[in-house]
Amino acid sequence: MLKNSFARGVVLIAAALVLAIVTNGFASRTRRLMLPGFYPNALKVPPKQPERVVPPVAPSPATATVAPVVVPATTATPSPTTTPSGATGSQPVELPAEPRRAESPSLQMVPKPATDVSRFKPHPSQAYVEINGDDVAALHASGALFLDARRTSVFEQGHIAGARSFSVWESDIDDKVNALYSERPNPEDQDQPIVIYCSGGACEDSHMLAQKLWGIQFNNVYVYKDGFPDWQKRGGAVRTGGQP
Repeated sequence: MLKNSFARGVVLIAAALVLAIVTNGFASRTRRLMLPGFYPNALKVPPKQPERVVPPVAPSPATATVAPVVVPATTATPSPTTTPSGATGSQPVELPAEPRRAESPSLQMVPKPATDVSRFKPHPSQAYVEINGDDVAALHASGALFLDARRTSVFEQGHIAGARSFSVWESDIDDKVNALYSERPNPEDQDQPIVIYCSGGACEDSHMLAQKLWGIQFNNVYVYKDGFPDWQKRGGAVRTGGQP
């Protein structure tokens, strides 16, 4: 009798677990339960996107560079002084002065065109898109939000200027993610580009953080695949300490 009751209990527990797993599998991504540290897409690298070439911006006539006027150099030759006949002494005769050369027109500086970031559009079907250093520099110049997924101690030793510390391995990461959602509660705000980076190479911290943000409706997240070492090689702006 006892064995039959125990067997029934095991069967009921197993059936409840199976039912819970199936129900969780059909839940939406915002209601789905994830195991701690389980990010199924963290190690999946999407196919490399083709490089986007931004066509050069032709300068308008108003801002066109004015070519400098080159005036050929002339060698000054001493003018002979003559003494009029009948004059005594060596009093020179003043010759008419040479006409003054026209000054070269000042050069107009062509304003640098603004960085075009309109090509970085939301991608709700993908948790993140990997980008290279050129795209990262363009987004940094446009004022996009940068998040550093490395540990705080490493962040303080040096990070991309303006980046926030969002270490995925520290206990306050969920609080930081929720605070970021509070800063950007509207869909328009959540569609703004966000760049996440770590140490590059085999580091997956940035991909894991991207999964977290995608899970709460941030649909325009980019992962700097070569990370902070590549930024340093490119001579990007770097700061130290705990502040962005």
